[in-house]
Amino acid sequence: MLKKFLDLDNWSKLAVSYLWGSLFLGKVSAYIGLAVGAAFLFSPRVLWDRWYFALTRRRDPLNGVAWALLVSMTYGIAQVIHGVLLGYSVFTALQILVFNICPFYLFLGIWVGYRHPGTVRKYIRFMAWLTLIYTPIYFLFLSKLKFTLTGVLPGTGLDILATAGSGTVPLLGLLTMEPYLATFWLPIVVLVCLTIANQERADWLGLGLCLLVWGKLSHRMGRLLAILGCIAGVLVIAALVDLKLPPIPGRGGELSARGTIARMAGAISPELAADAGGGAANARFYYGTVYWREHWWAAIRGEVSRDPKTMAFGLGYGYPLARLAGREVEKEGTRSPHSVFYFTYAYSGLVGFAIFSWLAVRLLLLLWQTYRVTGVSFGLIYFLYSLIGAFFGNLIETPQAAIPLYLVLGLLIGPMFLQTDPVYHAEEPAPAHVAELV
Repeated sequence: MLKKFLDLDNWSKLAVSYLWGSLFLGKVSAYIGLAVGAAFLFSPRVLWDRWYFALTRRRDPLNGVAWALLVSMTYGIAQVIHGVLLGYSVFTALQILVFNICPFYLFLGIWVGYRHPGTVRKYIRFMAWLTLIYTPIYFLFLSKLKFTLTGVLPGTGLDILATAGSGTVPLLGLLTMEPYLATFWLPIVVLVCLTIANQERADWLGLGLCLLVWGKLSHRMGRLLAILGCIAGVLVIAALVDLKLPPIPGRGGELSARGTIARMAGAISPELAADAGGGAANARFYYGTVYWREHWWAAIRGEVSRDPKTMAFGLGYGYPLARLAGREVEKEGTRSPHSVFYFTYAYSGLVGFAIFSWLAVRLLLLLWQTYRVTGVSFGLIYFLYSLIGAFFGNLIETPQAAIPLYLVLGLLIGPMFLQTDPVYHAEEPAPAHVAELV
Protein backbone atom coordinates (compact mmCIF):
# COMPACT_ATOMS: atom_id res chain seq x y z
CA MET A 1 0.00 0.00 0.00
CA LEU A 2 2.84 2.40 0.79
CA LYS A 3 4.42 1.77 -2.62
CA LYS A 4 1.11 2.47 -4.37
CA PHE A 5 0.72 5.68 -2.38
CA LEU A 6 4.24 6.84 -3.26
CA ASP A 7 3.55 6.19 -6.94
CA LEU A 8 0.65 8.67 -6.94
CA ASP A 9 1.05 12.17 -8.36
CA ASN A 10 1.34 14.98 -5.80
CA TRP A 11 -2.29 16.11 -5.97
CA SER A 12 -3.55 12.56 -5.56
CA LYS A 13 -1.28 12.10 -2.53
CA LEU A 14 -2.64 15.30 -1.02
CA ALA A 15 -6.28 14.36 -1.60
CA VAL A 16 -5.85 10.80 -0.30
CA SER A 17 -3.92 11.97 2.77
CA TYR A 18 -6.62 14.51 3.60
CA LEU A 19 -9.54 12.10 3.12
CA TRP A 20 -8.03 9.30 5.16
CA GLY A 21 -6.68 11.62 7.85
CA SER A 22 -9.90 13.61 8.27
CA LEU A 23 -11.61 10.50 9.63
CA PHE A 24 -9.53 10.86 12.80
CA LEU A 25 -9.51 14.63 13.24
CA GLY A 26 -13.15 15.77 13.44
CA LYS A 27 -13.62 19.53 13.14
CA VAL A 28 -9.87 20.13 13.05
CA SER A 29 -9.86 18.59 9.57
CA ALA A 30 -11.60 21.75 8.32
CA TYR A 31 -8.38 23.72 8.70
CA ILE A 32 -6.36 21.06 6.89
CA GLY A 33 -8.94 20.96 4.10
CA LEU A 34 -8.83 24.74 3.72
CA ALA A 35 -5.02 24.60 3.56
CA VAL A 36 -5.34 22.05 0.74
CA GLY A 37 -7.79 24.40 -0.96
CA ALA A 38 -5.40 27.33 -0.64
CA ALA A 39 -2.73 25.32 -2.48
CA PHE A 40 -5.37 24.14 -4.96
CA LEU A 41 -6.01 27.75 -6.03
CA PHE A 42 -2.50 27.96 -7.47
CA SER A 43 -2.94 24.98 -9.80
CA PRO A 44 -4.03 26.05 -13.30
CA ARG A 45 -4.11 22.45 -14.58
CA VAL A 46 -6.28 21.00 -11.82
CA LEU A 47 -8.70 23.90 -11.28
CA TRP A 48 -8.58 26.86 -13.64
CA ASP A 49 -8.06 25.06 -16.96
CA ARG A 50 -10.72 22.48 -16.15
CA TRP A 51 -13.19 25.15 -15.03
CA TYR A 52 -12.51 27.29 -18.12
CA PHE A 53 -13.07 24.37 -20.50
CA ALA A 54 -16.30 23.45 -18.69
CA LEU A 55 -17.56 27.03 -19.01
CA THR A 56 -16.71 27.41 -22.69
CA ARG A 57 -17.73 23.99 -24.04
CA ARG A 58 -21.51 23.50 -23.99
CA ARG A 59 -21.24 19.74 -24.49
CA ASP A 60 -18.91 19.30 -21.54
CA PRO A 61 -20.67 17.29 -18.79
CA LEU A 62 -19.45 19.87 -16.27
CA ASN A 63 -20.88 22.87 -18.16
CA GLY A 64 -24.01 23.34 -16.04
CA VAL A 65 -22.18 22.83 -12.74
CA ALA A 66 -19.36 25.18 -13.84
CA TRP A 67 -21.79 28.04 -14.57
CA ALA A 68 -23.67 27.47 -11.31
CA LEU A 69 -20.33 27.58 -9.45
CA LEU A 70 -19.38 30.83 -11.18
CA VAL A 71 -22.66 32.51 -10.23
CA SER A 72 -22.52 31.11 -6.69
CA MET A 73 -18.96 32.34 -6.13
CA THR A 74 -19.67 35.77 -7.60
CA TYR A 75 -22.78 36.16 -5.46
CA GLY A 76 -20.89 35.01 -2.37
CA ILE A 77 -18.16 37.60 -2.89
CA ALA A 78 -20.84 40.26 -3.40
CA GLN A 79 -22.42 39.21 -0.09
CA VAL A 80 -19.06 39.53 1.69
CA ILE A 81 -18.74 43.10 0.37
CA HIS A 82 -22.36 43.75 1.35
CA GLY A 83 -21.77 42.51 4.88
CA VAL A 84 -18.54 44.46 5.35
CA LEU A 85 -20.23 47.67 4.16
CA LEU A 86 -22.94 47.08 6.76
CA GLY A 87 -20.22 46.94 9.43
CA TYR A 88 -20.11 43.19 10.05
CA SER A 89 -16.93 41.28 10.87
CA VAL A 90 -14.73 40.64 7.83
CA PHE A 91 -13.47 37.41 9.39
CA THR A 92 -17.00 36.11 9.98
CA ALA A 93 -18.04 37.08 6.45
CA LEU A 94 -15.10 35.13 4.99
CA GLN A 95 -15.96 32.14 7.17
CA ILE A 96 -19.45 32.09 5.64
CA LEU A 97 -17.94 32.46 2.15
CA VAL A 98 -16.41 29.00 2.64
CA PHE A 99 -19.93 27.70 1.89
CA ASN A 100 -19.48 28.97 -1.70
CA ILE A 101 -15.88 27.76 -1.94
CA CYS A 102 -16.31 24.12 -0.88
CA PRO A 103 -17.99 22.94 -4.12
CA PHE A 104 -14.78 23.72 -6.01
CA TYR A 105 -13.19 20.66 -4.38
CA LEU A 106 -15.13 18.77 -7.05
CA PHE A 107 -12.35 19.63 -9.50
CA LEU A 108 -9.65 18.18 -7.26
CA GLY A 109 -11.73 15.03 -6.86
CA ILE A 110 -12.22 14.77 -10.62
CA TRP A 111 -8.48 15.09 -11.18
CA VAL A 112 -7.76 12.21 -8.80
CA GLY A 113 -10.77 10.09 -9.78
CA TYR A 114 -9.85 10.26 -13.46
CA ARG A 115 -6.45 8.75 -12.71
CA HIS A 116 -7.41 6.35 -9.93
CA PRO A 117 -11.01 5.14 -10.42
CA GLY A 118 -10.97 2.74 -7.49
CA THR A 119 -10.17 5.35 -4.83
CA VAL A 120 -13.69 5.74 -3.43
CA ARG A 121 -14.26 2.01 -3.10
CA LYS A 122 -11.01 1.71 -1.13
CA TYR A 123 -12.03 4.71 0.96
CA ILE A 124 -15.41 3.16 1.84
CA ARG A 125 -13.78 -0.14 2.77
CA PHE A 126 -11.28 1.71 4.95
CA MET A 127 -14.11 3.62 6.67
CA ALA A 128 -16.04 0.41 7.34
CA TRP A 129 -13.14 -1.51 8.88
CA LEU A 130 -11.90 1.59 10.72
CA THR A 131 -15.33 1.97 12.33
CA LEU A 132 -15.21 -1.64 13.48
CA ILE A 133 -11.82 -1.14 15.13
CA TYR A 134 -11.99 2.52 16.17
CA THR A 135 -15.45 2.53 17.81
CA PRO A 136 -14.68 0.25 20.80
CA ILE A 137 -11.23 1.83 21.23
CA TYR A 138 -12.79 5.30 21.28
CA PHE A 139 -15.47 4.50 23.85
CA LEU A 140 -13.14 2.51 26.08
CA PHE A 141 -10.02 4.70 25.96
CA LEU A 142 -9.86 7.66 23.57
CA SER A 143 -13.06 9.36 24.80
CA LYS A 144 -11.37 9.78 28.19
CA LEU A 145 -8.46 11.68 26.65
CA LYS A 146 -8.69 15.39 25.93
CA PHE A 147 -6.58 16.65 23.06
CA THR A 148 -8.10 19.85 21.73
CA LEU A 149 -7.18 22.93 19.74
CA THR A 150 -10.10 24.94 21.13
CA GLY A 151 -8.69 28.31 22.09
CA VAL A 152 -5.73 27.87 19.76
CA LEU A 153 -7.78 28.00 16.54
CA PRO A 154 -11.11 29.78 15.99
CA GLY A 155 -14.13 27.59 16.70
CA THR A 156 -15.46 25.24 19.36
CA GLY A 157 -15.31 21.50 19.79
CA LEU A 158 -11.93 21.24 18.08
CA ASP A 159 -10.98 17.91 19.62
CA ILE A 160 -8.18 16.23 17.69
CA LEU A 161 -9.58 12.71 18.09
CA ALA A 162 -12.87 12.41 16.21
CA THR A 163 -15.89 10.86 17.90
CA ALA A 164 -17.44 7.65 16.64
CA GLY A 165 -20.29 9.13 14.59
CA SER A 166 -23.06 7.63 12.53
CA GLY A 167 -22.25 4.69 10.26
CA THR A 168 -24.65 5.75 7.50
CA VAL A 169 -22.17 6.88 4.83
CA PRO A 170 -19.95 3.76 4.82
CA LEU A 171 -23.12 1.66 5.10
CA LEU A 172 -24.54 3.25 1.95
CA GLY A 173 -21.16 2.93 0.27
CA LEU A 174 -20.89 -0.80 0.96
CA LEU A 175 -24.45 -1.38 -0.13
CA THR A 176 -24.04 0.44 -3.46
CA MET A 177 -20.46 -0.49 -4.37
CA GLU A 178 -19.82 -3.99 -3.03
CA PRO A 179 -21.35 -6.93 -4.94
CA TYR A 180 -20.65 -9.40 -2.09
CA LEU A 181 -21.70 -8.03 1.28
CA ALA A 182 -21.07 -11.25 3.19
CA THR A 183 -17.38 -10.31 3.48
CA PHE A 184 -18.36 -7.18 5.40
CA TRP A 185 -21.04 -8.61 7.67
CA LEU A 186 -19.24 -7.64 10.88
CA PRO A 187 -18.56 -3.99 9.90
CA ILE A 188 -22.16 -3.77 8.66
CA VAL A 189 -23.50 -4.88 12.04
CA VAL A 190 -21.40 -2.23 13.79
CA LEU A 191 -22.41 0.45 11.26
CA VAL A 192 -26.10 -0.31 11.71
CA CYS A 193 -25.76 -0.21 15.50
CA LEU A 194 -23.92 3.13 15.31
CA THR A 195 -26.58 4.59 13.02
CA ILE A 196 -29.28 3.67 15.54
CA ALA A 197 -27.21 4.61 18.60
CA ASN A 198 -26.28 8.04 17.25
CA GLN A 199 -29.96 8.99 17.54
CA GLU A 200 -30.07 11.49 14.66
CA ARG A 201 -33.54 11.67 13.17
CA ALA A 202 -32.40 13.46 10.01
CA ASP A 203 -29.83 10.71 9.54
CA TRP A 204 -32.54 8.05 9.75
CA LEU A 205 -34.76 9.95 7.32
CA GLY A 206 -31.94 10.37 4.80
CA LEU A 207 -30.93 6.73 5.11
CA GLY A 208 -34.50 5.50 4.63
CA LEU A 209 -35.19 7.63 1.56
CA CYS A 210 -31.82 6.84 -0.01
CA LEU A 211 -32.34 3.13 0.52
CA LEU A 212 -35.62 3.42 -1.38
CA VAL A 213 -33.84 5.20 -4.25
CA TRP A 214 -31.12 2.55 -4.26
CA GLY A 215 -33.72 -0.22 -4.25
CA LYS A 216 -35.43 1.32 -7.27
CA LEU A 217 -32.20 1.87 -9.20
CA SER A 218 -30.85 -1.60 -8.46
CA HIS A 219 -34.22 -3.35 -8.89
CA ARG A 220 -33.87 -4.89 -5.42
CA MET A 221 -36.98 -3.55 -3.71
CA GLY A 222 -37.87 -6.98 -2.37
CA ARG A 223 -34.48 -7.37 -0.72
CA LEU A 224 -34.70 -3.82 0.61
CA LEU A 225 -38.13 -4.34 2.16
CA ALA A 226 -36.88 -7.54 3.76
CA ILE A 227 -33.93 -5.66 5.32
CA LEU A 228 -36.16 -2.86 6.61
CA GLY A 229 -38.61 -5.41 7.96
CA CYS A 230 -35.83 -7.16 9.87
CA ILE A 231 -34.66 -3.86 11.40
CA ALA A 232 -38.23 -2.97 12.40
CA GLY A 233 -38.70 -6.44 13.87
CA VAL A 234 -35.52 -6.15 15.94
CA LEU A 235 -36.66 -2.77 17.30
CA VAL A 236 -40.10 -4.12 18.21
CA ILE A 237 -38.67 -7.19 20.00
CA ALA A 238 -36.06 -5.05 21.80
CA ALA A 239 -38.83 -2.65 22.85
CA LEU A 240 -40.95 -5.50 24.22
CA VAL A 241 -38.07 -6.80 26.37
CA ASP A 242 -37.00 -3.21 27.20
CA LEU A 243 -33.37 -3.69 26.14
CA LYS A 244 -31.13 -0.86 27.41
CA LEU A 245 -27.52 0.21 26.81
CA PRO A 246 -25.29 2.97 28.24
CA PRO A 247 -25.81 6.41 26.61
CA ILE A 248 -23.63 8.20 24.10
CA PRO A 249 -22.60 11.57 25.56
CA GLY A 250 -24.63 14.46 24.16
CA ARG A 251 -27.22 12.24 22.46
CA GLY A 252 -29.82 12.06 25.25
CA GLY A 253 -30.45 9.37 27.85
CA GLU A 254 -29.68 5.68 27.85
CA LEU A 255 -29.90 3.79 24.58
CA SER A 256 -32.92 1.56 24.25
CA ALA A 257 -35.38 0.47 21.60
CA ARG A 258 -38.16 2.31 23.40
CA GLY A 259 -35.98 5.40 23.61
CA THR A 260 -35.23 5.19 19.88
CA ILE A 261 -38.94 5.02 19.08
CA ALA A 262 -39.54 7.86 21.52
CA ARG A 263 -36.90 9.98 19.80
CA MET A 264 -38.74 9.57 16.51
CA ALA A 265 -41.98 10.58 18.21
CA GLY A 266 -40.20 13.50 19.90
CA ALA A 267 -39.95 15.27 16.57
CA ILE A 268 -43.73 15.77 16.86
CA SER A 269 -44.28 16.47 20.56
CA PRO A 270 -42.79 15.64 23.99
CA GLU A 271 -46.09 14.10 25.08
CA LEU A 272 -46.04 11.62 22.21
CA ALA A 273 -42.40 10.78 22.99
CA ALA A 274 -43.28 10.11 26.63
CA ASP A 275 -46.23 7.92 25.61
CA ALA A 276 -43.89 5.95 23.31
CA GLY A 277 -41.87 4.87 26.32
CA GLY A 278 -38.93 7.28 26.39
CA GLY A 279 -39.66 8.73 29.81
CA ALA A 280 -40.49 12.36 30.61
CA ALA A 281 -36.87 13.56 30.93
CA ASN A 282 -35.73 12.01 27.67
CA ALA A 283 -38.92 13.18 25.94
CA ARG A 284 -38.15 16.78 26.87
CA PHE A 285 -34.58 16.36 25.60
CA TYR A 286 -35.74 14.80 22.30
CA TYR A 287 -38.26 17.55 21.63
CA GLY A 288 -35.91 20.22 22.94
CA THR A 289 -33.53 19.75 20.04
CA VAL A 290 -36.47 20.27 17.68
CA TYR A 291 -37.74 23.30 19.61
CA TRP A 292 -34.27 24.89 19.59
CA ARG A 293 -34.21 24.79 15.81
CA GLU A 294 -37.85 25.87 15.36
CA HIS A 295 -37.32 28.86 17.68
CA TRP A 296 -34.22 29.99 15.78
CA TRP A 297 -35.84 29.43 12.38
CA ALA A 298 -38.91 31.47 13.40
CA ALA A 299 -36.63 34.30 14.56
CA ILE A 300 -34.79 34.21 11.22
CA ARG A 301 -38.05 34.38 9.27
CA GLY A 302 -39.17 37.34 11.36
CA GLU A 303 -35.87 39.22 10.94
CA VAL A 304 -35.41 38.59 7.22
CA SER A 305 -39.04 39.25 6.23
CA ARG A 306 -39.06 42.75 7.69
CA ASP A 307 -37.91 44.22 4.38
CA PRO A 308 -38.41 43.01 0.79
CA LYS A 309 -34.71 43.67 0.08
CA THR A 310 -33.54 41.39 2.88
CA MET A 311 -36.04 38.73 1.77
CA ALA A 312 -34.50 38.82 -1.68
CA PHE A 313 -30.82 39.30 -0.81
CA GLY A 314 -30.54 38.38 2.87
CA LEU A 315 -28.89 40.08 5.82
CA GLY A 316 -25.39 39.85 4.32
CA TYR A 317 -22.40 37.65 5.11
CA GLY A 318 -21.10 38.38 8.57
CA TYR A 319 -24.47 39.13 10.17
CA PRO A 320 -24.39 37.86 13.80
CA LEU A 321 -27.11 35.28 13.23
CA ALA A 322 -26.58 33.55 16.58
CA ARG A 323 -28.05 36.51 18.47
CA LEU A 324 -31.47 35.48 17.10
CA ALA A 325 -31.15 32.10 18.85
CA GLY A 326 -30.29 33.32 22.34
CA ARG A 327 -27.30 34.23 24.49
CA GLU A 328 -25.89 30.72 24.83
CA VAL A 329 -25.76 30.14 21.09
CA GLU A 330 -24.35 33.64 20.51
CA LYS A 331 -21.65 33.01 23.11
CA GLU A 332 -20.60 29.83 21.30
CA GLY A 333 -20.27 31.76 18.03
CA THR A 334 -22.53 29.38 16.07
CA ARG A 335 -23.14 30.57 12.51
CA SER A 336 -25.32 27.76 11.16
CA PRO A 337 -29.02 27.38 12.10
CA HIS A 338 -28.78 23.67 11.16
CA SER A 339 -30.73 24.06 7.94
CA VAL A 340 -29.28 24.91 4.56
CA PHE A 341 -32.50 26.74 3.67
CA TYR A 342 -32.37 29.06 6.69
CA PHE A 343 -28.60 29.40 6.33
CA THR A 344 -28.88 30.68 2.76
CA TYR A 345 -32.14 32.57 3.39
CA ALA A 346 -30.68 34.44 6.36
CA TYR A 347 -27.33 35.40 4.87
CA SER A 348 -28.18 35.69 1.15
CA GLY A 349 -31.97 35.69 0.82
CA LEU A 350 -34.22 33.85 -1.60
CA VAL A 351 -31.76 34.63 -4.39
CA GLY A 352 -29.01 32.84 -2.49
CA PHE A 353 -31.20 29.80 -1.86
CA ALA A 354 -32.22 29.75 -5.54
CA ILE A 355 -28.54 29.74 -6.60
CA PHE A 356 -27.76 26.91 -4.18
CA SER A 357 -30.77 24.95 -5.49
CA TRP A 358 -29.58 25.49 -9.06
CA LEU A 359 -26.13 24.16 -8.19
CA ALA A 360 -27.61 21.18 -6.33
CA VAL A 361 -29.89 20.26 -9.25
CA ARG A 362 -27.06 20.55 -11.78
CA LEU A 363 -24.87 18.38 -9.58
CA LEU A 364 -27.64 15.79 -9.20
CA LEU A 365 -28.00 15.66 -12.99
CA LEU A 366 -24.24 15.23 -13.36
CA LEU A 367 -24.23 12.42 -10.81
CA TRP A 368 -27.14 10.77 -12.62
CA GLN A 369 -25.10 10.94 -15.84
CA THR A 370 -22.13 9.46 -13.96
CA TYR A 371 -24.32 6.60 -12.77
CA ARG A 372 -25.54 5.94 -16.31
CA VAL A 373 -21.95 5.81 -17.61
CA THR A 374 -20.14 3.99 -14.79
CA GLY A 375 -22.99 2.01 -13.23
CA VAL A 376 -22.01 3.25 -9.74
CA SER A 377 -24.94 4.87 -7.88
CA PHE A 378 -23.09 5.83 -4.69
CA GLY A 379 -22.42 9.43 -5.79
CA LEU A 380 -26.11 10.06 -6.47
CA ILE A 381 -27.17 8.33 -3.25
CA TYR A 382 -24.53 10.08 -1.15
CA PHE A 383 -25.46 13.55 -2.40
CA LEU A 384 -29.18 12.87 -1.90
CA TYR A 385 -28.46 11.75 1.65
CA SER A 386 -26.39 14.90 2.27
CA LEU A 387 -29.08 17.19 0.83
CA ILE A 388 -31.78 15.64 3.01
CA GLY A 389 -29.58 15.97 6.09
CA ALA A 390 -28.66 19.54 5.14
CA PHE A 391 -32.22 20.75 5.70
CA PHE A 392 -32.08 19.53 9.31
CA GLY A 393 -28.37 19.84 10.10
CA ASN A 394 -25.10 21.42 8.96
CA LEU A 395 -23.82 18.81 6.48
CA ILE A 396 -23.13 21.28 3.66
CA GLU A 397 -22.31 24.70 5.11
CA THR A 398 -19.52 23.53 7.45
CA PRO A 399 -16.12 22.81 5.83
CA GLN A 400 -15.33 19.68 7.88
CA ALA A 401 -18.39 18.03 6.29
CA ALA A 402 -18.63 19.82 2.92
CA ILE A 403 -15.01 19.42 1.77
CA PRO A 404 -14.98 15.59 2.02
CA LEU A 405 -18.46 15.51 0.44
CA TYR A 406 -17.51 17.42 -2.71
CA LEU A 407 -14.10 15.76 -2.91
CA VAL A 408 -15.65 12.27 -2.84
CA LEU A 409 -18.28 13.29 -5.40
CA GLY A 410 -15.48 14.49 -7.68
CA LEU A 411 -13.66 11.18 -7.21
CA LEU A 412 -16.81 9.42 -8.41
CA ILE A 413 -17.38 11.77 -11.34
CA GLY A 414 -13.79 11.54 -12.60
CA PRO A 415 -14.01 7.97 -13.98
CA MET A 416 -16.88 9.04 -16.22
CA PHE A 417 -14.37 10.95 -18.37
CA LEU A 418 -12.53 7.71 -19.10
CA GLN A 419 -15.38 6.86 -21.47
CA THR A 420 -15.69 10.36 -22.94
CA ASP A 421 -13.25 12.74 -24.56
CA PRO A 422 -11.33 14.39 -21.67
CA VAL A 423 -10.70 18.11 -22.07
CA TYR A 424 -7.33 18.07 -20.40
CA HIS A 425 -4.26 15.85 -20.66
CA ALA A 426 -3.17 13.79 -17.71
CA GLU A 427 0.32 14.12 -16.35
CA GLU A 428 0.47 10.32 -16.41
CA PRO A 429 -1.48 7.83 -18.53
CA ALA A 430 -5.05 7.31 -17.38
CA PRO A 431 -6.46 3.83 -16.83
CA ALA A 432 -7.91 2.27 -19.92
CA HIS A 433 -11.25 1.35 -18.34
CA VAL A 434 -13.33 1.64 -15.18
CA ALA A 435 -13.08 -1.97 -14.13
CA GLU A 436 -11.60 -0.94 -10.76
CA LEU A 437 -14.84 0.81 -9.95
CA VAL A 438 -17.19 -2.16 -9.94
